[in-house]
Amino acid sequence: MSGREIYIEVIAIGQALRVAAIDAETGEELVFQVPRNTPREEIDALARAKVEWKLSRNADNKKRPDTGSGRGIRV
Repeated sequence: MSGREIYIEVIAIGQALRVAAIDAETGEELVFQVPRNTPREEIDALARAKVEWKLSRNADNKKRPDTGSGRGIRV
């Protein structure tokens, strides 16, 4: 999974950086914050690790159809 293409957007907000990472293939998006002085290489590595984690978590949830997100009401 490490060869996946991801899009990364970094926006400075005060003393933090808001990072949005999107998997190009699935469109899965996640957002996190890091300190403003974090090197770009670390941001990229963290974004890739978080996207891979989220995709693997989603794959695990699809194997168990009875597992919900915990939101809403099942009818």
